[in-house]
Amino acid sequence: MSSTRSKGKRAGVKAPRTGRGIRTPRPPKARAAKAKAGGDEGGRGDRSKRLLDLVMLLLRARTPVTYREVREQFPAYQTANAEAGLRAFERDKADLLELGVPIRYITPEEDDSLEDGGYVIDVKRFRMPEVRLTADEVSALVLAASVARAIPGGSYPKIVDLALKKLAFDLPEPPDTPTEFPRRTTRAVEAPVLVHFPERRALAAKEIGESFATIEQAIRFRKRVSMTYAAAGSGTVTRRDVDPYGLVYREGAWLLVGWCHLRKEVRSFRVDRMRDVVMAPKPKSPDFERPADFDVRAYASRSPWTFTTEPPETVELELRREARDVANDDFGAGADKTEADGVIRIRFACTNPEFAVSRILAAKGAIVVREGERLRRRLADELDAVAARYAPDGGAA
Repeated sequence: MSSTRSKGKRAGVKAPRTGRGIRTPRPPKARAAKAKAGGDEGGRGDRSKRLLDLVMLLLRARTPVTYREVREQFPAYQTANAEAGLRAFERDKADLLELGVPIRYITPEEDDSLEDGGYVIDVKRFRMPEVRLTADEVSALVLAASVARAIPGGSYPKIVDLALKKLAFDLPEPPDTPTEFPRRTTRAVEAPVLVHFPERRALAAKEIGESFATIEQAIRFRKRVSMTYAAAGSGTVTRRDVDPYGLVYREGAWLLVGWCHLRKEVRSFRVDRMRDVVMAPKPKSPDFERPADFDVRAYASRSPWTFTTEPPETVELELRREARDVANDDFGAGADKTEADGVIRIRFACTNPEFAVSRILAAKGAIVVREGERLRRRLADELDAVAARYAPDGGAA
């Protein structure tokens, strides 16, 4: 028997230990050889495996496991210097504690049946309680998921559908649209939570999905993209070359933020207004570097008053009482706001006249243009077009 053990020891492999609820496979010969040579441990992958094996050893044990028993199971702790092995074990134990594994040391004083102290994992603290979501929580999560699911094409709809099924793992499989989650309740019948996902035409969905995938790849590789883009205000179609900085979801649409080589400045572009999106060749060779201090989200969330669609014009608006809330908008860094006798005046560089016209007309006279000839002419043209459209004989042709 002793000769068999000697052979096993020389080969670097030990028989599995049984008893006291412990049975763990022996580490391979290569690991044992590296550990005995003084190396930790054979690299990061070996150490990760050892931590996992240590957790499994303690979870399977029916009684506390002594350090001596732990040492017998792991060659990394079987160093020539016993203190070095103990320090390696303590480092591993500290890492597991930091990761949230509740390892405890049980002394003989705490358990009369023990001759020596040993380690256990507090199973009640280690296992997470079952997640139980209320109907309102489920509906909120489904609504959030619908943002991702609204991205047509690619793998997003499938990923979101799988996530929703996991949320409702103990409920009947939800239908495609609308998604329906019955409420947990003690009452026999209660209204379900209904969430309708956005619908898009099949052709548009495929096109937008392909554009989104191309842009995502270009952002990752820092590659320029070329596209045909239809402007929101005028509908003018131009070919753009853009260095894509990032994608942001805002007000029901995905926006690409990046450096526009046509306009020579940072611009944002709606993905659903893009056509024929192409990424530049050679993915392994970046075309640009995004400025380190540039905040994509902050740029995408800026006020429409500050968008640049046309050359700037100095404009002064007078806000009557009914339109005072407009003063809270961001008119740009150089805007000047004054207030006297309940009237607010804002002087700023207007670079987005289309938005200004729509906002002023929506105020129904509560916003007056005191300065800005181009903006006044545009407002007048818009009002003339509306008057002509709704004249008694308007639109008869």
